[in-house]
Amino acid sequence: MKQFLVVIGLVGALTAGITVWAMRDAAADSKRQTAEAKAVGFVATPVTFWDGADHQDGHTLTYAWVDGGNAVHTEMQKEITWYNPDLMYKVCYNPQDPNDRKLYRSEHVCGS
Repeated sequence: MKQFLVVIGLVGALTAGITVWAMRDAAADSKRQTAEAKAVGFVATPVTFWDGADHQDGHTLTYAWVDGGNAVHTEMQKEITWYNPDLMYKVCYNPQDPNDRKLYRSEHVCGS
């Protein structure tokens, strides 16, 4: 029984560590991505895909955006399960490296 509790404790500590790391990494991304651009020509195509365990319903997102230097970027994100057609989206990006970008809901404050 004592070994079981030790194993459960280690698994819990590892899970907590991974969660904290992932949250800090996401926060660091958001702080670097201070510029924003509108996602234009936004198309969400419904898809069903195999995730290794079972079939998932999701979308393929296709859109374009223009950075501060007037360069046009086209994006395609496949097998997205978090997309909500009732919400608007925008791109937050790092002005020094426009390839460092992420799609956020429109109410997200870029750089926060």
